[in-house]
Amino acid sequence: MRKALSCVLMMTLMLSGCQAGGMGESPEEAALAVRDAYQDMAGWSAGVEVTAAVGDKVFDFALSAQWQREGETVLTVTAPELLHGITARIAKGETLLEYDGAGVSLGLLDGDGLTAVSAVTGVMEQIDKGYMAQCAWTGEGEQLLRITCRDPEREPNTGTEYVLTFERDSWALRSAEVSVDGVTVLTANFSNFTMELKADDTGDGTNMG
Repeated sequence: MRKALSCVLMMTLMLSGCQAGGMGESPEEAALAVRDAYQDMAGWSAGVEVTAAVGDKVFDFALSAQWQREGETVLTVTAPELLHGITARIAKGETLLEYDGAGVSLGLLDGDGLTAVSAVTGVMEQIDKGYMAQCAWTGEGEQLLRITCRDPEREPNTGTEYVLTFERDSWALRSAEVSVDGVTVLTANFSNFTMELKADDTGDGTNMG
């Protein structure tokens, strides 16, 4: 019943035709506007600072990310220096990572094969089609939109949850936090977020960050 009611709400909001970024709109309306905007992207690029907790170890590293809806997503390690230049390539529809240079094996973050590197594409899957369990304005002056995604059959703080934060005025992805059974296993902060328009849109890439 809860899932059915949620679907009715989402369909009602989609039919409302509200404009993205309006200061009077609800966070649920804004979340649907974000989803529409990201589904219209051909790709995006950004710097990503990642902290991942695997077991009793914590790893910090930075990536240069180039995500593509069609084709290949490329993630290049920029820090620490020991791993600088290692590149992971993820083809559309595939879950395995192909590395240029030495491999990066940090272990799994959950029981579904999520890793610290593949979490970037995992975040996009949630934006595209994840179940939006909670949406809220947050930050100083409510200038950020926070969306919590999880399995609709799960209760809060069980299974894998994603908390995604976006700029209210531009919908640029600001941060992502992944937790498993209520324990945070990964945080990612995005900078210089630049979108790539589809071929049938006009204009060049737009810096959203």
